[in-house]
Amino acid sequence: MKNIKINKLFLFISVLFLFPTNLIAGIIVTAKGISFFEPGREVIARERAIDEAKRAALEQAIGSAVESSTTVENFVVIKDQILSRTAGYLKNIKVIKEKKTDIGTFEVEIEADVETSAILEDLDRFKKVLSWQKNPRISIIIDKDMDKKYLPSARKSASILADKLKQGGFKVFKYSKDRESQMGLLVSLSIELSSSQSSYQDMDLSVNEISLSANIYRPDDGEILGTSSAVKSLPGENKLILIDKGAKYCIDSIWTDLRSKLVQIWEKELYSERDINMIIKNIPSHDKALEISNAFKSDVSGILDASLAGFKKGTAEFNIKYKGWPEHLLNEMQLSYFKRKYFNPAVEKVEGNKIIIRMN
Repeated sequence: MKNIKINKLFLFISVLFLFPTNLIAGIIVTAKGISFFEPGREVIARERAIDEAKRAALEQAIGSAVESSTTVENFVVIKDQILSRTAGYLKNIKVIKEKKTDIGTFEVEIEADVETSAILEDLDRFKKVLSWQKNPRISIIIDKDMDKKYLPSARKSASILADKLKQGGFKVFKYSKDRESQMGLLVSLSIELSSSQSSYQDMDLSVNEISLSANIYRPDDGEILGTSSAVKSLPGENKLILIDKGAKYCIDSIWTDLRSKLVQIWEKELYSERDINMIIKNIPSHDKALEISNAFKSDVSGILDASLAGFKKGTAEFNIKYKGWPEHLLNEMQLSYFKRKYFNPAVEKVEGNKIIIRMN
């Protein structure tokens, strides 16, 4: 029995040597690329054919990755994003065949290792970005200046509003100061109560006016982008019951208007241009900082312009004109293609449109 166990262990170790661990997360594929050429431009045609072969190799691997994973929504859009970044997923590329044909084409066949684990990771990240674009991200908070005695009613109103938002297709998140950049839009609720006495047929009546307002604003700068409000008058003496009832009525009253404004503001904010100040630490040289600046402009979608504002003692400051949320930019910088081609960014701090990163 002991010998059998030793033999099994030897067999297991042998298998590990036969199949290196770096292939467990990837596959080897062969693919062809073709490019037409004019006399004297064969070198350019060869490079184009190799690029086509790389895309074909990557497309094969994407198919395998998706088949082994769950169905990907908006797959065509995501696939185009990945195919445009072959360098991030292919390695050990070898040209195994190449030839010129009589019909004026240059044909190349390559063999390459494709990191399918990296593709799967990035598929999930691209899916995440698409979900942001499709579903507005909302966090509900209570106005800090509101009278504290109305807090219980405000919290109940926030729960009612959160349910309505989720049923309406919005993504609702618990607010966190540390994750403000991920919140998307904030909705701040405020409740007020005013009471007065009136007489009716020799009877003294207490009339209560409950007002609720919901302000929509950006988490980074606090600018109010829209507001919805409603008022409900109710008679009675039990103010705690009345304020709960009035606040619920107000939430129902503002819902249609608030939902419309959230969608409109989200679409505007999502695709609006913003200036992002990015600081990257631990950069080895000024030349590397310039390379990163060029990479931003050429390889990161959404960046309209990027410039190196300064470099001192391994820390570079970049001024970036970006179309999207700061978290979208960070998400793309954490994609496998970017980390493999440029550097692995470790996020230290995000505060509004200011991002601090350490280069690993």
